[in-house]
Amino acid sequence: MPKLVSTLGKSPGGIAETLVSLTEGNYVAPFDPVPIKIEELIVVKTKEVEESFYVLKALLLCCSNFVNVKVINLPFDDVNSPNDFVQVRETIRKVLKAGDYLDFTGGRKAISSAAVLAAREAGAHLVSSIIPHEEYEIINKKFNAVKDRAMKIYKKEDCVSYVCDLISKDSRTIVFF
Repeated sequence: MPKLVSTLGKSPGGIAETLVSLTEGNYVAPFDPVPIKIEELIVVKTKEVEESFYVLKALLLCCSNFVNVKVINLPFDDVNSPNDFVQVRETIRKVLKAGDYLDFTGGRKAISSAAVLAAREAGAHLVSSIIPHEEYEIINKKFNAVKDRAMKIYKKEDCVSYVCDLISKDSRTIVFF
């Protein structure tokens, strides 16, 4: 079964949107979309998005039944040198194999670019989820309003409905190949 490797930015809903879209077969692709059984989710993150990671874990717990989440912690907040770029690319390439999915939607452009190159080298599918800009702004405001409470959700019984409001209802997931 394939895995989903996703770069995380400051809006954690994008990863949840991609995961739900892939597993439900609700995406656009150059082939007929079918539900994809994702074995695990690997989140690639920097220190500056630690809050987003904890909110993502709450989103997955409260708004899906997906719990097999691993993390790759990058040792910097952004790519600042050619060596950093190579480090990101090599780190991600080591966890990808042909047939896996790479969601490059979140995070810094240079990190996403290195991830895309790693996916191409590994033969993984490229995926991105987009939402209308106006909705993105609204979700960001909601994120800032609820992140402190959402970061304290550790079990299903603690879930509250407002957490799932951080996932766009109008997102569109695209599998490029």
